[in-house]
Amino acid sequence: MSHNLLVLQTILAFAFLVLVCLLLKRFEVIREEHGPLFARLVTEVALPAVIFSQLATHQINRRQLLLIVAMIVTGCVSLGMAWLAGKILKEPRTHVGALMLSSSFSSSALIGYPLIQYAFPHNPEALTDAILLSELGVGLPLFTICVVVAMYFGEGMGEPRSIFQSLRDYLRSPIFVALVAGLLVSPLGLDPQQPFLAPFFKTFDMIRDALPLLSCLILGIQLKYPRVRVLAPLIVMSALIQLVFQPWLCNVQASWYQLSLEQRQVLVLESGMPSAILPLVFATRYHCAPEICASLTFFNILASVITLPSVFAALGG
Repeated sequence: MSHNLLVLQTILAFAFLVLVCLLLKRFEVIREEHGPLFARLVTEVALPAVIFSQLATHQINRRQLLLIVAMIVTGCVSLGMAWLAGKILKEPRTHVGALMLSSSFSSSALIGYPLIQYAFPHNPEALTDAILLSELGVGLPLFTICVVVAMYFGEGMGEPRSIFQSLRDYLRSPIFVALVAGLLVSPLGLDPQQPFLAPFFKTFDMIRDALPLLSCLILGIQLKYPRVRVLAPLIVMSALIQLVFQPWLCNVQASWYQLSLEQRQVLVLESGMPSAILPLVFATRYHCAPEICASLTFFNILASVITLPSVFAALGG
């Protein structure tokens, strides 16, 4: 089985899950008013549990730190590019926020893990690199910067607020508490297989496994028949930033940091994934144009069927 076929299968499976959620909405098993509830479950229960469990059981060495730095730098530069693009296009405030959320951080865990496992079947170091890239290179800024962006550009807190007010709300959130707790526990080197710890970490694993479904439910609820002609500029800008620019910038940084070929391949693969779903959760939670964010995310998923194999062949292969 080729890399391209595996990518295609994984992305199509994810798209089918979204279609199932759309059918559930069509037959009113789930309704639009359920979106905020699912979003709160993710941001206030599921994500804090997953963040703590991942950070508490991972320690970072110097070699892997460079990978994480490359991914964080790429995501932050992409946020700035998306903000500038939104301003040039003269989009409303919430639309600018939605463009930023859907163009900056990739779905490195949901699609990336299976691809890395297949591409490097006898190399556990590659999967470890992918996990750290996902949880720290993508996860940390995703759970921090994206939350603040959604708060700042969204309408969920009344009148538009300053970045300092958004940051204050984030510092009080369960996500930040879990982040700090995980970083404090990480140096202890906990073994999740220990008899007394295993039940707790297995619970966290079960919660983690539920995240893709919860996220797809939110995407299915928020996804409406998009006005492709109206959204075309945003769709093109989001895809170019997320699916082309990000892997290119990661590849450039891999050369700067003199990373190995294997590390460069993992970095390019992870950064070339389509948009993560969790920013949509934040957009829903804080009313940051979630319908726009959902449309951009879904189009990125479809476009990645073509862009990801092509970009990987050009840069990482």
